[in-house]
Amino acid sequence: MTNTIREIIIIIGAIISVLGTAMPLIINLIRKSKQWVKERDWNKVMTELPGLIISAEQFTNYTGTEKKEHVKSRLAVFAVKNKIAFDEAKFDAMIDEIVKWTNAVNQRDKIKDYSLVCCNNN
Repeated sequence: MTNTIREIIIIIGAIISVLGTAMPLIINLIRKSKQWVKERDWNKVMTELPGLIISAEQFTNYTGTEKKEHVKSRLAVFAVKNKIAFDEAKFDAMIDEIVKWTNAVNQRDKIKDYSLVCCNNN
C-alpha cells in the first residue's frame, strides 16, 4: 500500500516538474506566434499601402486630406477583409511618413538650378 502511494507521489512530482519546465516554453511560443502574426499582417498592409496612395494621387481635384481619408478607408476595408486589427493612429502615422518622404523626393524635381543643391563648383 505504501509503495503504491509512493509511486503515485513520484508520478505526480514528475508531471509537475515537466509542466513547470514546459509552461515557460509554451508561453514563449504563444508570444512569438502572436508577434509573428502581427508582423505578417503588417507586411500585408505595407504591401497594399503604396498602391492605395498611388491610386489616391490620381484624384486631381481633391485635397491632401481627402486623399488621405480615401487611403485610410480603403486600408480599413483591406484590414477587415484580411482580419487585421485596424490601428488608425498607426496607419495615419505611416501614411504621413510615406507622403512626407515622397514630397521630399519630389522636391528635387522642382529645383531648376541643380548646382545650388549639389557640388560646390569653384
